[in-house]
Formats: sequence, structure tokens, C-alpha cells
Amino acid sequence: MKEKYFFVIRKLLLIFFLLFLFVDVKSQTNFENWSVFDIAGKVKNNIELKFEYKNKYSHENSQLRSSHVDFGVSYKINKLTIGGFYREIYERKKESRVSEFRPHLDFSYKFNDNLKLRFRNEYRIKELSDNAFRFRFRSSYSLNIWDNFNPFFQNEIFISKKQLVRDRVSLGINIKINNTPFKIKPSYLLEANRKSSENTVDWSYRHVLLIAFNIRF
Repeated sequence: MKEKYFFVIRKLLLIFFLLFLFVDVKSQTNFENWSVFDIAGKVKNNIELKFEYKNKYSHENSQLRSSHVDFGVSYKINKLTIGGFYREIYERKKESRVSEFRPHLDFSYKFNDNLKLRFRNEYRIKELSDNAFRFRFRSSYSLNIWDNFNPFFQNEIFISKKQLVRDRVSLGINIKINNTPFKIKPSYLLEANRKSSENTVDWSYRHVLLIAFNIRF
């Protein structure tokens, strides 16, 4: 059984290697570090409160590009989890610091111990441009090989104004620390962003090293 899992992992690594071959690294790619800290705890059997802080550091500009806080509550009904959240974002654009406020609803369904899907409906209240709805669909697949070390794969697409505007593909490992509520999730993420002009559609790319720190009570 473990040989089968290792075969899958090798296939995932091969996919990421091929992605590197198709990305124009010199002209359209930059590298970033993202750090995430989130804490969640149950207030009742099926109700959970959650808080998250995230920042994104751009090596291209040698500065913190954006940060956000996100908090809310979720309710679990069997394999379905419904959550209402609010996110506040601050981002540097050229020499300015702009803000965005983003209430969102999350619907997550866990098919089994390996596969989970999430749909997010968010309303983006922007400081410098028109407000807009955006929809996000994320699939997550984990390999439960060991008790404390589980590789995972995720793909998330972003749809706004009936167009695919962003795609994120990530590969990482979920590390549980024995006898504690702590988890660490290092991962590599490739983000593709749509760039449109009057006559052409192009894509820019980001390579991201992401480290998430989770606490669950």
C-alpha cells in the first residue's frame, strides 16, 4: 500500500517539474514567502470559531506586499461545514497602501479522510476600484501514510465576472506535533494570474514558499 502512495507522490512531483518547464521564469515570474497563523476552537460540538493572520513578502520588491486578518464562525452538519467570515486586507500598490474588506461564505464538504472540496463566495469591497463578487473552488487531497506526516495536494480556481482570473496549485506536507494542538504545513504554491488588455490575454506567475502554523482546540 505504501508503495502505491510513494508512486502517487512521485507523479505529483513530476507534475510540478513540468509546470516549471512551461513557465517563463525570467520575464513573468517572481518569488514570494507567505506566512499563515490560524487558531480555531470549538465552542460547542458542531460550532467552531476561527482567526487567521497572513502576510505575503515579495522578493522582487524586497518588501511586505500584503497582509490580512480573517475571522468568523463555522457550523458542521455531518460531512458539510458552513462558515461565515470577514477578512480585512492591506496591500502595497506602488507607493500606496490600499485596503480591501471582504465578507465571505464558505461551504466545505469532506467526502472521506483524503478528499475535501470547498466553495467560497466572497464580496470584495475595494478602496480604489469597483466592488465585485468573486467565487473560489478548491479541491484538497491528502495521503494518510503516516500518523504525523501527511502529504497533500490542492488546486484552487478563482472566478470573477464570469472569467477565470487566478489558479493556485500547491503541494505540501501536514506535520502534526505529538500531544499538542499544533500543526505545521510547509508547501510550495504556483499561482497563475490573468492579465487582460484590449486584444490579448496573458498570464503572470508567482512561485511561493508557504508555511502555515495551525492551533486547534
